[in-house]
Amino acid sequence: MEITIFAVLGFLFAAYAVVGNDALQTLGTFINSNARLHWFWLFLFAGSILVATFTVGWMLYDGDPSWGRLANAQKYPWPDGGIQWYHTLPPLALVIITRLGIPVSTSFMVLTVFATVGGMTSMLGKSLTGYGLAFAVGLVLYLILSRTLERFFQKNELSARAPWGLASIMGIIIAIGVYVLPEMLVNCDLAALSDPKEIKSCKKSLSVIAKYKACAPHVFFGGFIIEGLIYLISRKFGNAAYWVILQWVTTGYLWSVWLIQDFANIFVFLPRQISALEGFVAMGAILALLAYTFWNKGGPVQKILRSKTAVTDIRSATIIDFTYACLLFFFKEVSAIPMSTTFVFLGLIAGREYGFAITDKALGLFRTTRLAVSDASKAFIGLVLSINMAVGLPRLAEFLVGKQSAALSPSYQSFILISNLLLIPVFWFLMKQESRLRTGVMGILLIGAASIFFIYPPTT
Repeated sequence: MEITIFAVLGFLFAAYAVVGNDALQTLGTFINSNARLHWFWLFLFAGSILVATFTVGWMLYDGDPSWGRLANAQKYPWPDGGIQWYHTLPPLALVIITRLGIPVSTSFMVLTVFATVGGMTSMLGKSLTGYGLAFAVGLVLYLILSRTLERFFQKNELSARAPWGLASIMGIIIAIGVYVLPEMLVNCDLAALSDPKEIKSCKKSLSVIAKYKACAPHVFFGGFIIEGLIYLISRKFGNAAYWVILQWVTTGYLWSVWLIQDFANIFVFLPRQISALEGFVAMGAILALLAYTFWNKGGPVQKILRSKTAVTDIRSATIIDFTYACLLFFFKEVSAIPMSTTFVFLGLIAGREYGFAITDKALGLFRTTRLAVSDASKAFIGLVLSINMAVGLPRLAEFLVGKQSAALSPSYQSFILISNLLLIPVFWFLMKQESRLRTGVMGILLIGAASIFFIYPPTT
C-alpha cells in the first residue's frame, strides 16, 4: 500500500474538513463556554488528548490508527491500484461545504467512496439508529432537566452555588445503567443457538455484557472520587471551579471517544497499518489544522450550535457533552462499523430542543421543528452528495480509461434514484423554512425515507 500524492492530498483535505466540521459536535460547546480563555490553552488541552488517543489506538491495533474501524476489508477495502484522483474529491467538497457552515456527515462524505454497498448500508443504518436513540435520550433527559437543573442555571450565577453530590449521583446512575441495561437490551441464549454466525454474534454480545458489568464498580467509585477532587479544588478557588473542572473532564472524555469513531474518516487515505514515523507526521498535520480551528473559534459551523437554547452556559455545555460522549461510547461498543457522529449529535440536540419546547411554551414547537428539520435536511444533502460521488466518481474514472463498469443492483439503483428525488422537496423547504406546510411535509418525508430504508435496504 503506497502513499501517493493523492493519498497525501486526500488525508489533508479530510483532516481539515473533519476537524473543522466536527468541532461543532465535540469541541463547540467547550469553545463557546470558555471564550474568555486564550485559544492556545484550549488547543493544548485538546491536542494532548488527540495525541494520546492516537497513540493508544496505534499500539492496541498493531499500527492501525482507525481503532479497527476499517479492519473489515469486505466492506471497506483498500482500492485496487491505490488512492486515485477521484478519492480526493469528496473530502475537498467537504472542505467547501464546511466553509458554508452546513452540518454534513464527514463519515458519509469521506468513507462512502471507499465502501462497498454493504459497507455503506451498514454505516447508514447505524447512523440513523444513532439519530433516533440520541433524539429519544435528549427528549427524555431535558423533559426532566429543563424544569430542574436548567431552571436552576437560569436563576443562579456560576459562582453562586455548586450542586454538591451531582457527580456522585451521576456515577451511581451510570453504574446501575452499565450493569443492568446491556443485559436487558441483548436477547441472547447461547445454548439455544445452532447457526455459527448467530453463535459468534451471541458470544460477542455476552462478552460486551461481561465487560460492562466488570466496569460498573469502577464507574460507581469514580463518581465519588471525582466529587472529592472537585470539592477540594473548589474550596480553594470558589464554586465556579466546580463546573469548570467538570466540563474540562467531560470534554476530554467526549473528545477521546469521538476521535475513536472518526479517526477512520481521516486515516482511510493511508495504509491500514502505518509506521511510527508516518503516524508522527500525520499527527503533526492534524494538530496544525486543529490549532487553526481553535484560533478561528470553531469556524462557521458554530452558528448552528449558537442558535440552540442555553449552550454558552458552561453548566449546560457540560451536560450536553457528557450525554453525547456516553452515546458515542455506547455505539463504539455495539460494533466496529463506522458511523456518522453528526447524525448522533443532531439527534441529541433536536431531542433537547423539543424537551425545552414542551416544557416552555415561549420557545414554540414550530420553531423547534423548523430547526430540527433544517439541520436534518442539510445533513441529507451531504448524504446524497456522498452517495452520488461514491457511485459516479469511480465510474467516471473507468470511463476515461475505457473500462466497463460493473452494473448496479436494481435495489441500489432505486435507492439512489429515490434519494436524489428527495432533494427536490429538501430545496423546496430550505427556500422558505418559515412555512409551516413545508416544514411539516419535509419532516414527514424524511421520517418516511428513513423507515423505507430499514424495511427495504439496498443490496448488491
